[in-house]
Amino acid sequence: MLRSMYSGVAGLKTHQTKMDVIGNNIANVNTTSFKSQSISFADLMYQTTQHASGSTETTGGVNARQIGLGAQSASIATAIDTQGATQTTNNPYDLMISGDAFFIVNDGTQNVYTRDGSFYVDGNGNLATQSDGYYIMGWMAVTDEDTGVTSINTNGGLTKLQIISDETSTFPPEGTSQAVVSGNIDAKDTNITSSAGKTIALEFYDNLGYLYTAEFTIKDVDDAENTYTMTLTDIMDSDGVSVGAEQLAMVHLGNDNQAGVTNQVPGVLKSGYYVNNYSAAKGTADFAITDSDVNTTDTTMFSAVPTSGKLSDLDDAGVLNDLYNIVIDDVNFYDNDTYTMDHLGNLTISHTGTTSLTTKKGVVNDTNTSSYKVSVSGAVATINYTTSTGTLTSDVDGGKYTGISSALKTAYAIPTGLSSSTTYHTTDGNSLTLTVPSTTSLGVASGYEAVVTSGTAVVTSGAAIKNTTPVKGNLKNLPETIRGYYGDLTDAKYAAYPDTATYSLSSDGTLTVSYPVDTTDTKTADASLSSTYKFSSVDTTQNPAVITIENAADSSLTYTINQSGTVDDAAQALLAKYFGLTDADFAQYRKVENPTYQITYDETTDAMSLTITYKETTPSTNTDTYSITDTTNISASVGKETAVYTDKSGISTYTLNSTGSLADLMANTDADAILAAFGIDKTKAANYISKSSYSQSSYVISNSGLQLTSYEDSEYTLDTGSGYSASVAGTTVTVSLTTSEEVNTSGNMTELSSLVKNAFGISSADYDTSEPLDTYTIEMDANGEANLTITDNSYKTIATEYNRNEMTLNYDHANGSYTGATFKQADGTENGIGYSTITTDKIVLNFNPDMDDTVNPWTDVYLDLSTTTNYNSSGTSTLQASKGDLAGNNTGRMMGAMTGISISKDGKISASYSNGQTLLLGQIASATFANASGLEKAGNNLYTATLNSGDPVVQDITVGGGSISTGVLEMSNVDLSNEFTNMITAQRGFQANSRIITVSDTLLEELTNLKR
Repeated sequence: MLRSMYSGVAGLKTHQTKMDVIGNNIANVNTTSFKSQSISFADLMYQTTQHASGSTETTGGVNARQIGLGAQSASIATAIDTQGATQTTNNPYDLMISGDAFFIVNDGTQNVYTRDGSFYVDGNGNLATQSDGYYIMGWMAVTDEDTGVTSINTNGGLTKLQIISDETSTFPPEGTSQAVVSGNIDAKDTNITSSAGKTIALEFYDNLGYLYTAEFTIKDVDDAENTYTMTLTDIMDSDGVSVGAEQLAMVHLGNDNQAGVTNQVPGVLKSGYYVNNYSAAKGTADFAITDSDVNTTDTTMFSAVPTSGKLSDLDDAGVLNDLYNIVIDDVNFYDNDTYTMDHLGNLTISHTGTTSLTTKKGVVNDTNTSSYKVSVSGAVATINYTTSTGTLTSDVDGGKYTGISSALKTAYAIPTGLSSSTTYHTTDGNSLTLTVPSTTSLGVASGYEAVVTSGTAVVTSGAAIKNTTPVKGNLKNLPETIRGYYGDLTDAKYAAYPDTATYSLSSDGTLTVSYPVDTTDTKTADASLSSTYKFSSVDTTQNPAVITIENAADSSLTYTINQSGTVDDAAQALLAKYFGLTDADFAQYRKVENPTYQITYDETTDAMSLTITYKETTPSTNTDTYSITDTTNISASVGKETAVYTDKSGISTYTLNSTGSLADLMANTDADAILAAFGIDKTKAANYISKSSYSQSSYVISNSGLQLTSYEDSEYTLDTGSGYSASVAGTTVTVSLTTSEEVNTSGNMTELSSLVKNAFGISSADYDTSEPLDTYTIEMDANGEANLTITDNSYKTIATEYNRNEMTLNYDHANGSYTGATFKQADGTENGIGYSTITTDKIVLNFNPDMDDTVNPWTDVYLDLSTTTNYNSSGTSTLQASKGDLAGNNTGRMMGAMTGISISKDGKISASYSNGQTLLLGQIASATFANASGLEKAGNNLYTATLNSGDPVVQDITVGGGSISTGVLEMSNVDLSNEFTNMITAQRGFQANSRIITVSDTLLEELTNLKR
């Protein structure tokens, strides 16, 4: 049978397989996320009719003669890394991966992988595949119970993604906890200066999601002092109905101390009481009391209490102390003080007739940076203001000049332009000694290299040598230098190799030597005496013995032959005649050298047999391998044609710290070699430091050279300037500057300097500049402490409004910025109240402070007033209040119903709710593979992992640089134009192979026709 017939059949099969692959690609041209396949061919085995032979001294080599037996399918590859086109579906659950990752789905028994992102949400709220209902795998969101933060733990195990459930269908309500009051207060705004004030409203939610509105009134207190009151006047529900006096009585502005809950402010209705009936027409009010469970008692505690009049009227009614904690003592409160009462029971008390008001100020306490000292001598007070200029270290080594602050450099009049390596030393701080170093820089000498990394210097001398050689060749052409890198390839072994030995180098530098070897085997061949002859006799007296044979048909015809001997030409002719051997037989026996023969005989049967012993030689090739002996200094880089050997055996390397004491460098065992790299030796190095000891000298090695530093210049000392002083505590020297000023111990407040005012902490709010002028006195008390007493010489009528739901806003007179809030508090002053310390903290709108929190539906709201200002805005104030902080957080909310699901580019799934909230539900996981082409197609757009694909790496899709798009799907990556081209080439290949079969058949037909 002709070989071409089988080759044609093999070609038909392979091209048929190629058509199968093309057909599958075209069939899936519109299959979601389908990845096209391609087939490659390989030739089959070859029949060798003649092996290749090598060249000799007289003839050249001959190539092998081989006949191929057709083709076979070599591989079918999947273009799995090629992205398909995008198809828009506008279905939010249709997803497409950009990148080389896969979705992970579970078929009920195992995780499989897909690029098909056509998903939907099943009846139980699980994200699943449209085609099979397989669950999409990922990570569910977890909420931290302590912080309330919801996050994804991608290090946790995979699970199905249930994105809709009873728990996530609604978003719980939350009370408002932060609010911002913003805008500007214009001091000329008629609303602000009116008796009614300017009203602003703040909406907020309680814990149950109900919406309320708090109303505040802003009024001017004192234009000159830039102060304004802010009062909570009412709270209304979503229908605009007030929550009532009972509830308002338990809402306070400020924390408990600021609002006076723990320290009852006179004039404020006592905690627990509320006005349950207020009649403006009658001018009376009734009061009741509430318990901690918000259950109003039926009994009115006080009735028909006048809403205006004198304090003596309230005292006579027996309610002044019971309701307001006021006692008429002619010191703080008087009979003739008048009052008015609002609908919440808050009083406004007016006190008239005070002739003067004194305020005592002590010296400001020491702070971290300054202190004031006051002494009095006769009618003159001396103010000393001491400021810390800075600190120094007084230990033996002192410190770096660069560490001295600019203020201290001024104190000691230190000149500029000194070396950065200059050091200082001081003992008591009154004088400072500077030591200025000198430096010598040396470059790296020729043939050396210095490399500094992370504080370590590596000094290198010498250079690497590179030798090259072809990757393959005759062993005798291998350079001796390179041959020396292979210690096991001794000169004796090298000389023993034949001239035809060759070598080759592998990628790791291994040397393989190949050489021819002939293998010779001894064999025997047996033959019997031809039937034409028979044994006659033997003469053993001769050596070798001589055998006589006779013609079987005619015994008179006899012949002789030696019983043993070498098969030479004469013996060959006899043996061929008597034992029927052919020339071909003897050609085989005599291929190497003359064979020998031995004849045996049987005198009884006259039988004879022949044994020929000969040698047969078979040529073969042996190989020896050698490795580089010194792998530390010798390395090989083997390319396709040339190998490069890098020889570092001539390099010396020294490692040391890049900076340090010169003493350490000189003590280094390799000091001579290291210093030589910079062109010096120990003797020259010692010259650089001849005027200082090793311990005072240092070195720095950089990539560019060596720098030696010695302190051989003269030291000089600087003293502190006028007004400066120094003190020592341990090893720390503190330098201070003292400023002094003298002032009369009495006079008008307008005569005081800024230094005196600062010493006693006096601000513009402590006195006025109108006639009659406020006066002061400075005196020392029994404890030796200085005090300044301010006397207000004005005649004023003081009207004080007492309100637990009120605070005073303060603004800077110079720039209009908000400086903080204060609250009225009982302090034992003449009119019974003072103000709390100014605070810039957020102010709490404190709900039900006297109630059990378990029955309180409201959350305290913290008001941020830090952005309010006090500028001129053309007579119009722009104050407004909004729930939430400056970042828009903590606004509170009503209960929300789920309105939608969204999926972000990183696969995170979030729910949105009707109350404007979003909730992180989970995240879709992705898988990548070391060899994605090694995945095995499982049908239905699914893949399974194989040994060649590697295990999946499960991670956030964005870790690998990918992303997820919603509302789109990845289409097939089949290129129809390419497939049609492949179809034509497959058709032509199939057609051509069929022609081979046809022609081969014709040849066979001609062969059978020969006998005709």
